[in-house]
Amino acid sequence: MSFRRDDSKLRKCTHHGSSHSKASLPLPTTTSRAPLQVKPHPPWEDCVWLIRMLRVRRPSTILWGLFLCGLFLLYISLPSPSHGSCDCNETGSSYPLTGNLLDDSNRVYPKDPHKLALLIPFRDRFEELLEFAPHIHNFLASQRKNHHIYVINQVDNLRFNRAALLNVGFLESGVDCDYVAMHDVDLLPLNPALVYEFPSDGPYHVAAPHLHPRYHYPTFIGGVLLINRQHFRKVDGLSNKYWGWGLEDDEFYARLKEAHLQVARPGNLTSGTQNTFKHVHDRRVRRRDMIKCHNQQEVTRHRDRDTGLSTLSYRIQARKELTIQGAPVTVLNVVLECDHSVTPWCDCTESIGNTPRDPQQSAKTQDVIVPRLNRKKHLTQDG
Repeated sequence: MSFRRDDSKLRKCTHHGSSHSKASLPLPTTTSRAPLQVKPHPPWEDCVWLIRMLRVRRPSTILWGLFLCGLFLLYISLPSPSHGSCDCNETGSSYPLTGNLLDDSNRVYPKDPHKLALLIPFRDRFEELLEFAPHIHNFLASQRKNHHIYVINQVDNLRFNRAALLNVGFLESGVDCDYVAMHDVDLLPLNPALVYEFPSDGPYHVAAPHLHPRYHYPTFIGGVLLINRQHFRKVDGLSNKYWGWGLEDDEFYARLKEAHLQVARPGNLTSGTQNTFKHVHDRRVRRRDMIKCHNQQEVTRHRDRDTGLSTLSYRIQARKELTIQGAPVTVLNVVLECDHSVTPWCDCTESIGNTPRDPQQSAKTQDVIVPRLNRKKHLTQDG
């Protein structure tokens, strides 16, 4: 077959040197375009493609990393589970655990089956209380002892009666405390070996005569004395006749002795009278009420068989809850009542000095609670 040189049906692409003809290409039969169809790819194919692009020799390492990251993101996105209520009592606990365990001021120690009530007889000792409360709270917390501080504040116009205030504190702290500490506010324990354990066998005198910075006679049981509630009731508490300062501890020692309760004391301590306790009382700033009137001196040197916990008369004016540097404290404002026919020396504003001795009372030598002491031998004159 031959063609003419000017045949219009045949065109050669002389510019590109191609021998293909445009006339041989099929023409579209319609002018509308069909939509582009994109086939979706699974996500793992994208991961494989990414691994090939990065030219990773061990693809399983990347895949495991992505899997662990996904688990971590899923974990942190989940809400925290609610714990609800939990009975955290351990076997042997004698009282239910209450309070917020995350709050240091109300911390409860489940391993301690007992709770101590610190009874602080108080009047006009605010500066000493500010130092005492956080100190004793931290001291007992380091021993993991359940405890609470009760400040028995005498707000009446009568003379200070430490023994009666301790009786009040015993009655008012009996909700969940099974033993008490008769504790002076001006005496701070320093040696951590002084353990405030539950005294099951008998009273435990923490501030023993060989450790107390001031009093060293053998029958001394003041400062800090631990006693359980059963033994305190057995001796009917302390005498209510001791208005003013002194001798109420000696009379209480006579009660314990008659009840055949042996007083135990700390032993094998490396500290002594100078570094076991810190005594913060300054008698030059706060003078003790040592006035004697009526026949007080003669009566109070003998055993009291008439008054005690069962004859106590008082009323609570107010009850305040406060916290001193993390130490929870209950302050009881107490009004004591005095029977002037029995103890007229509860108010010595009218009669100062002692009346003549009663021969019958003086003859009761068997009831003398403490002999007259050699102060140079048994007392330290340092405040």
